Amino acid sequence: MHRWAAGGLAVAALLAAPAASGAGLLAAPRASGAGLLASARLQGVFVMSGLITDALNTGGEHRGEVVRRTWTFISRCPAGACSTVELTRTRNRTLPPLVDQLVLRQRSPGFYSGTATFLAPMVCAGQRYAKGEAVPFSITVRVTAARTIGGQVLATGLRAFYRNPKRIGLTKCVTVPAHDAARYTGRLVVSPGGATRSERSTQSSTAS
Repeated sequence: MHRWAAGGLAVAALLAAPAASGAGLLAAPRASGAGLLASARLQGVFVMSGLITDALNTGGEHRGEVVRRTWTFISRCPAGACSTVELTRTRNRTLPPLVDQLVLRQRSPGFYSGTATFLAPMVCAGQRYAKGEAVPFSITVRVTAARTIGGQVLATGLRAFYRNPKRIGLTKCVTVPAHDAARYTGRLVVSPGGATRSERSTQSSTAS
């Protein structure tokens, strides 16, 4: 999977936007009930609080580490819950951040999953290869909270999981076993209309 630095910059710009006054997320009542969660549109920028649950030979992370990521969702239908949703996610704290893009598909009401691959650096025979190994991964997302915002029901809370079962060497060197996983919770911070909320996500969740 390619890295999308431009997407990361766009996310940063959204997060820097001032809070809308008098309307938006803070003013909207919380939706309740399984039916509303199932019909909620997955759209906007979410801050994801994650806990790394597995990390073997992945470098720069360890099991039990708490991480913070930004995930941006774009639903590919005019309104309501969509069968396909594009996800752009940051996976580190560098500036600009490394960014992955993948397509999530609705597997059941309020539940989405997708797979993709990114390339990671690797040192082989003393030489560093920027694209030394392929990292296949899966993402699952479940809507856990929703609100009526701007006349539409939007997902405002998520639970998600990331899993990388193995890494595939792309150099002549032998690749040692490596894999990682994480779980996340997230909160909507920028809605499709641009309204923001300043509070941080305090729930545990997935990211690597």
